[in-house]
Amino acid sequence: MDVIISGITLRTGSTLVQRIFNTRRGTLIWGEQGGIVSEFVRIRTLAAHFSIHGRPEKEAYFAKGENPNTWIANMSPEPERVAEGVVQALRVYHAVAYSEFRAGHDRIGFKEVRYGKPEIELLKTCYPKAKIVLLVRHPIPVWQSASTFWAGDAAKFANVWNERALHYAELYDPQRNIYLFRYEDIVLRDESTLNLLAGLAEVNRAEMDNVLNVKLNSTPADQPEEDLNLIRTVCLDGLEKLGYEA
Repeated sequence: MDVIISGITLRTGSTLVQRIFNTRRGTLIWGEQGGIVSEFVRIRTLAAHFSIHGRPEKEAYFAKGENPNTWIANMSPEPERVAEGVVQALRVYHAVAYSEFRAGHDRIGFKEVRYGKPEIELLKTCYPKAKIVLLVRHPIPVWQSASTFWAGDAAKFANVWNERALHYAELYDPQRNIYLFRYEDIVLRDESTLNLLAGLAEVNRAEMDNVLNVKLNSTPADQPEEDLNLIRTVCLDGLEKLGYEA
């Protein structure tokens, strides 16, 4: 896995960035996975719970020469082995799933819009050399484009956006190949933003402009002012961290 694009939520331009990367002939960035990495995080958490709480049973069992008449109902391997098992399982999944059309592509990746810090850190553990592109957008236009996805629950959306905004600001670290982009800086064609993105995608500016000039699937709609005010309030910390005005 060479490139991972992670939008703070849907309607943040992740497909636009995916298209920019795929402009390079040898790059293949696949689409969303439905948030499956979150399931691997949950597997790791659940298995680690049994590792910790079943440790006394394991220690007693092996201390007694593997006596079968010892209580061993929750005996489990150590958390480190569980964590490594999850890492290897996720690597195998991606290697097999993304072997399709692998020939002819020297850069493989995917984009997703459902991940926060636990998923990004797991992916970074799996693929230390991968370039991870974190993409954010002001929550108001996101809500105006995606309120139906959240079943009209502005509070739920705002809390998720704010939590991930704080996570993304914390995760940003070019030394680890984790980069942070604001959607607005891309579409308004901020020079430093586009130069960095072009370098990561290994495309030239003309190729990038060819994508930026084509607008696909825009779905903004008016929303109640009370929802917008709630979002501005709940997302205040995240907005500040990412350099947005409320």
